[in-house]
Amino acid sequence: MSTPFDDSAPSPVPTDVVDPSASDALEAPAPPEPAPEKRRTRGILISVGCVLLVAIAAGVGVFVHLSAHEAYDAARAAAESSIEEAAAARDGLSASVRNRADVVAGADDVVAVAPADLVDPAALAALGEQTASGEATVERAQATIESWEAPVLAEKPFWTWELTADSAALAKEERDAGSFEDSADTAEAELDAADTAVTDAAAALFASAPVVAATVEQANVSAATGSVLDFRDAAEAVAAQALPSDEAATALTAYADRAAALRASQAAELAEKAGPQLDTRLEIEAYARSISGGVLLDFDWAPTAAGAGGANSIGGTATWDSSRGGSSTITFSYSVADWWPGDDARALVTHEVGHSITAKCYQLFDSQSGPANEEWATAWAISMGQTAEGNGVQAYGYPSQAMIDLASGCR
Repeated sequence: MSTPFDDSAPSPVPTDVVDPSASDALEAPAPPEPAPEKRRTRGILISVGCVLLVAIAAGVGVFVHLSAHEAYDAARAAAESSIEEAAAARDGLSASVRNRADVVAGADDVVAVAPADLVDPAALAALGEQTASGEATVERAQATIESWEAPVLAEKPFWTWELTADSAALAKEERDAGSFEDSADTAEAELDAADTAVTDAAAALFASAPVVAATVEQANVSAATGSVLDFRDAAEAVAAQALPSDEAATALTAYADRAAALRASQAAELAEKAGPQLDTRLEIEAYARSISGGVLLDFDWAPTAAGAGGANSIGGTATWDSSRGGSSTITFSYSVADWWPGDDARALVTHEVGHSITAKCYQLFDSQSGPANEEWATAWAISMGQTAEGNGVQAYGYPSQAMIDLASGCR
C-alpha cells in the first residue's frame, strides 16, 4: 500500500551532511562597518566646546575681576579726594568757630558791662540781640563739626566680591564727605554773617559813646576840668574799639568809672559854690564858657581877686594851659556876682576869658610876656565888643590896633 506524501512535514536532515550556510551561521558576527568617523568628530567638537567655554568663563572672570579692581580704584580715589576736601573744610570751620566764639564771648562781656545811660540804648539792645543770635550760630556750627569725622579707609581687598562691596562703601564715604563739606560751607557762611552782625552792632555801640558823653558832660558843666578831660578820654577810648572783646569791656568799665567821677566832681563843685549867689555865679560861669572857644574852664570864687573885691571893686585872675586841648582856671571876687550883669562886670569876665583862650592862640603873640598877656586879654575883650573899663583898659591901658586885630582872629 502506498503512503501519501506530506510535503508539510520537515525532511530529516542527515547529521553527517554539512550545510555551508549553516556553518556560516554558527560563526561569530563580523564587526560593524566603520561609521565611527562621525561619532569621533562629535566628541572632538564637544571637547573643544568645553575648552572654549572654560576659556571664555575664565576670560569673563578675569574681566570682571579687573573691572572690579578698576571700579574700586576709581571709587577710592574719589572718596579720598572728597574726604580730604571735607577734612580741610572741617578744620577751617573749627578755626572759624573758635574765632567767632571769641567774638561772641567778647560781645557778651561788652553787653554785661556797657552802662545803658552812657551809650545809645537802641545800640545796646541791638548788640544783645545779635550776640544771642551769634551764640546760636556758633552752637549750630559746632554741631556740624561733630556730625562727621574723616574715616580711616581699609586696605584694598583682593577678591572680586570684596572689591565690589568696598567700592559701594567708598561711594557712600564720598557722598557723606561731600554732604558734610556742603554743610560746613553753609555753617561757614552763617558764621560770617553772624560775625558781621555782631561786630557792626558793637561798632554802633562804641561810636555812640562820645555822642552820649557830650550830653552827660553838658549836664555836669561844673565838674572840674581834670574829670571832664578824663571822661572825654574814656569815651574816645570806647569809640576807638574795633571789636567786642575783653579790651572793649575794660574800656567801657573805665568809661563808666570816669562818668561816676565826673558826676561826683560836679556835686563837689556845686557844694563848694553853694550860697545865696549860686545862681548868679553859675550864670557868669555859663557866659564865660560860651565865649571860651572850647577851652575848658574851672572857676574859683574868693572875697578878693587881684587885690580887688568888696563893695567898691571887682577883680579876677586867670591861668591857662595849652595841654590836652586847652584849659584854664579863673578866679573871681565875690563882688563880680554882686555887680552882674553890669557892663563892667561883663567886661571883666570877658577880659579873664581872653587870658583863658590864650591856651589855643598862644602862638599869635609873645605869650611868655606878662605885659603882652594883659594887652592881649584887653584887646580880646575889646574885639568881643566889650568897651566898659572892666575890659582892662583902666588897669593896663588901651591896646594897639594890631593886637586887637590879632585877638579878633582867636575864637
